[in-house]
Amino acid sequence: MISVISKLQSVNQNQRKIHFRDLTGLGNAARIYKDAFDIYYQISVYQPNVTVKLSIEKELLKLEKKLYPWVINGPMHSSAIDALFNSSGRGIVITTGSKYALVAKHTITMLRLIKSTLPIEIMYCGADDLGTNEFKMLSMLPNVRVVDMRSVLGLKRCEKGWENKPFAVLASRFNQVILMDADALFFQPPEVLFEIPRYKETGTLLFRDRTLPFGTYGRGQNLVNMLMDIAKPFKNQLLYSENRLMRHMTSDEIDSGVVVWNKSKAMPAILLTCLLNSAPFKNHIYSNSWGDKETYWLAHEALRIPFSVASDNGGAIGQLIHSDGADMVCGGLYHADDMDRPLWFNGGIGSRIPAKELGITQVQHWAIERTGANVKWEIATEPFCLHGKLDSPLGVNYSHIGKLTPNELNLARNMTELWVELFQL
Repeated sequence: MISVISKLQSVNQNQRKIHFRDLTGLGNAARIYKDAFDIYYQISVYQPNVTVKLSIEKELLKLEKKLYPWVINGPMHSSAIDALFNSSGRGIVITTGSKYALVAKHTITMLRLIKSTLPIEIMYCGADDLGTNEFKMLSMLPNVRVVDMRSVLGLKRCEKGWENKPFAVLASRFNQVILMDADALFFQPPEVLFEIPRYKETGTLLFRDRTLPFGTYGRGQNLVNMLMDIAKPFKNQLLYSENRLMRHMTSDEIDSGVVVWNKSKAMPAILLTCLLNSAPFKNHIYSNSWGDKETYWLAHEALRIPFSVASDNGGAIGQLIHSDGADMVCGGLYHADDMDRPLWFNGGIGSRIPAKELGITQVQHWAIERTGANVKWEIATEPFCLHGKLDSPLGVNYSHIGKLTPNELNLARNMTELWVELFQL
């Protein structure tokens, strides 16, 4: 412990700010915080020795205020570990502003239709983000609490995009959180995510993105470089060794439409994810990857905090198209469970703002990648389309296309009818 305190003091005495491109330096500082946090947590929970606790507390909180100031500077908790100890239960967290408030209403209504009983927190940042009318509309939904993140966190300025997502988890009262996009739609109650063995073991569950050729949109190598920098001590022994990125099989690895976190196991990773989505670091991250989605993985690898990744790659759900003798499914980004049954997808059903022409996606078929090999996506126009073979047997090494069951088709019709009801002008 003396060594950890010494490292804390050394970092705290260094007045130089970490440059936004210096992910190696950021990773080093974050690991020192993580090691001290772990010791402080163990002392607080299992060995409540006040003298020992105070010896590390001063320097730990000084570094937290320097690296991750949002909880300490907020009005509710004295530190991240205080926020952790005051969190409890399980729930869903969704971020939205006025623009996509109707989308969030659609998602929540569908969650209740499939018998999900989890409490839901809608997170926003300031009146400029979520207006009074939208606040009232969302507050009226059953078992929903609408929270301005500034009532919990000390945020210097409000953002309105992807960057709010990890901060919403930090601000949440829940100990175990399903963070989902406002347009994520489930075929099964999301409660099932908490029961997945790999999540119960690690306390974190991420989902894979679709497999696009390495270099698509100019992405891939820069993400590799960022990963190698921030997780430099572990670059040859990554936790997620099955990743496609390091084998140059894909340009993007993680889909952040749904993230499941147990704060008791992952708090330092949550804090680092927030930092990676904060200026100035986010400018570097976002210019070399797509928004927030890789930051969850980067944070866990940097700190070597265990996490799990769902077994399926991102697929497509929507309409079956026959073209030039080939089959493909065009629609939203789709994820199946371990039994290959539909679990969730994102992107919604059609136009996410009220319009006369909604461009409704007919949700009837799904396509899944098997291994990330022999994959062909059409991405020139939206929605993206995944080529595959209809009703191919399990175990084949190419993309598989299947049809929704009658019950799933009925649920998809309910999704569509509600979408039209909410968005049709």
